[in-house]
Amino acid sequence: MTHDDLARAIDLIADVLIPAERGRPAPSEVHLGVDLLGRLRPTETDTLRLACEQIGAPDRFGTLNQGARHDAVAALEQDSPDLFDVLRRCVYFGYYAQPVVIRVLREQGYDINEAPQPRGYRMPPMTPDVVANVDRSRRVWIPADRVGLSLKEAS
Repeated sequence: MTHDDLARAIDLIADVLIPAERGRPAPSEVHLGVDLLGRLRPTETDTLRLACEQIGAPDRFGTLNQGARHDAVAALEQDSPDLFDVLRRCVYFGYYAQPVVIRVLREQGYDINEAPQPRGYRMPPMTPDVVANVDRSRRVWIPADRVGLSLKEAS
């Protein structure tokens, strides 16, 4: 699969994951595939290529109607959850970092920017009701040899 084919395949799949709606452009409209391939490390690019090949994009996938594309993406999620997870993360992180998407979201009232540090995002002030159920005496201890396993199970 050529670089251009991979970019087109990513766009096709991303359009299923994040459809254009409420004034937000489709990922293909912002050329997300090209942008991702320019930013990602080779390991992520290889993973995206594998996901696209497994789903039949761009060729076979590109000929499907929208419902069949959705079914193909859902099948990838079911059959290869780890592969789908990398695909989904790359698509979401890449899409919501696009300046045009950020601009549209701001116009819609969302507090979003390219780099939220050091200010962070606005949060409503904490009230006693919000924190009343926090248990101050709860202690959590995880043995050192279980830390990675516990974090993986929690995600």
